[in-house]
Amino acid sequence: MKKETLSIKEFLHGKDPVPFSAKVKRHFEKYGMVYKITGATVVVFMAGGGFDYAYAAGAIDTGAKKLYYEIVNIGKWIIIFKGGIDTIKAVGDGDFPTAKKQFFQYLLIYLMLLGLPYGMDKVDQVFKGISQA
Repeated sequence: MKKETLSIKEFLHGKDPVPFSAKVKRHFEKYGMVYKITGATVVVFMAGGGFDYAYAAGAIDTGAKKLYYEIVNIGKWIIIFKGGIDTIKAVGDGDFPTAKKQFFQYLLIYLMLLGLPYGMDKVDQVFKGISQA
């Protein structure tokens, strides 16, 4: 039997070393989006002083809030119907533990959906207090 000897570098990286340009290309293909987002953020903060853009969001927030509440209302009904159908189906199959579990899952999702606008308003108040200070 013939033995083949390898150096540690060859063992770890293979016999044919990958050229540096291929490593850089592979790195940017993998992490390119992170670099783009980071670069865009740096450009935005350097170009306009940073937090001036937060004040422009007021008009956008007003329109978005109307749209958001419409979507929340539609989402509530979807959760009610889907949860009701799944719970009734489980009861019809005689699987009461699953029916109870599904009911509480949908109830929790519904309550979180109702509480989300309140939570977002509280977060908005916190950041408004910071920007005015």
